[in-house]
Amino acid sequence: MLIDQNTWHGFINLFDQPNMESWLGWIIYIFCLIAAMILGHWLLTQFIVPDYDIHSKFTIFLFCLTFSLSTMALGMFIFEIFKIGQSQTRPKLWSFTLISDVLLLLYLLPNLSFYFIFHRIGFGKLSILIIWLSALTILITLYLFDKLPITNVQLNLPSQIDFITKIGTFMIGILSGFGAVYCPWAYFQMISLDINKVKQGKKQIISNIYFILAEIEKSVVKLVMINEEYRNKKNGQIQSSFFWARIQNWFKKKPRESQERKDLKEELRQLKVIHNQLYDHFKDYIDEEIRYYQSKSLYGKFLKRLAWIVLIYCIYKMIMSTINAIWGRKKSIDPISRILKVILPFFGFELDQITYETLAMYGTFIFMGYLMFSNVRSFSLNLVNIFNTFMGMAVLSKLPYEIMVLFIAEVFGVYLLSTVILLQTSLPDSFISNLKEYSQGIEILSHYENIDKLFLLSGLISTIIIYINYRRRKYKLENFEKSDLKLRD
Repeated sequence: MLIDQNTWHGFINLFDQPNMESWLGWIIYIFCLIAAMILGHWLLTQFIVPDYDIHSKFTIFLFCLTFSLSTMALGMFIFEIFKIGQSQTRPKLWSFTLISDVLLLLYLLPNLSFYFIFHRIGFGKLSILIIWLSALTILITLYLFDKLPITNVQLNLPSQIDFITKIGTFMIGILSGFGAVYCPWAYFQMISLDINKVKQGKKQIISNIYFILAEIEKSVVKLVMINEEYRNKKNGQIQSSFFWARIQNWFKKKPRESQERKDLKEELRQLKVIHNQLYDHFKDYIDEEIRYYQSKSLYGKFLKRLAWIVLIYCIYKMIMSTINAIWGRKKSIDPISRILKVILPFFGFELDQITYETLAMYGTFIFMGYLMFSNVRSFSLNLVNIFNTFMGMAVLSKLPYEIMVLFIAEVFGVYLLSTVILLQTSLPDSFISNLKEYSQGIEILSHYENIDKLFLLSGLISTIIIYINYRRRKYKLENFEKSDLKLRD
């Protein structure tokens, strides 16, 4: 059974109490859902795939719907904090959001992906057969997942959410490790920027570009002359003085000019590759020069201060992840309550329990807003780089863009839904009581242990990659000499 009967019963009877306050919660929820869909459409068309023409409007709609429902799963915490809607309405909102996410992430999006794959293989005229093959593939996969002894789970809603969370922990761990290394690196690049070296490097790059362009011009002129000579010989306009030499030219399969022309073409190709690399380095210097002038602004000074804070936080995360990976993670109080318990007595504030809980509620709201913004933003930035790589591969292999968009929707949905489940350890119990009903049996601490291990591994690999890339780029920029080019004399 795909979803347990109690969950379906709550999902069907969503509108049991049609009073004004109950409807108000649904109206606010639908308004936020539409706003999130608009944000998802802008994110996809203007930020992730601005240079690619996605013809399928239905695919774009599915991405926006998946993004909005997954974002609303995070937004439901805000509904809990501000008590939006009746206490009987919020569990139904949770039920609608989680079930919709599961249906999209486990059934609809994979089914459509298989549909496009089968359509690409050559079953384009048999649409009904493609639909049945896609649905059958998903059902067989889920059936085997339910029957395999190593899984030993039932396909009810908590089990399916747990299955999605297991996949999401890999994404969160890998992307968090990359972000913990790359973010301080990007900020400190602005701090340690030497404008004199930037200007000197840009001047050297311009000189190298002019040199390459001159070599390209020489090669093009010589290639034109060889082509003209080759055409004249082919047309018989160049007459040989000796009869036997003329006969020898007739039987020669590969004239000398033809091989020389091939060498020139290969040389031109190499010169163009070098020119493109130099142009990319020139753009990097322009970007560094822009960053230098931005660092003198108020925003740049803010980033300089923020760089040290981010560095300390990332080092702290690395240390805590190491401790958690070795000795195991234990659930503790939420960070807002912990900070208030330390700071308020230090400044001499003695608050009653109600005032303390109110401050914790607003602090948690601010913390949740920051988490929603930073998680979606950092994840989007990392996903854009990955997507551009895959999109280039898709162009080369002529894959339909719809598959890539569905893949991105799947990744976004899994990431955000997993974040919702894992946030239960960072929020007060009063805000997660409704969510606990749909996440029973999920071992959240074990997921965090996997995240800690993946976080450390990803951070270490990212550090090595960034360092190697930095040394390679620095060597290429500082040690590029005209004599290093293997040019023909």
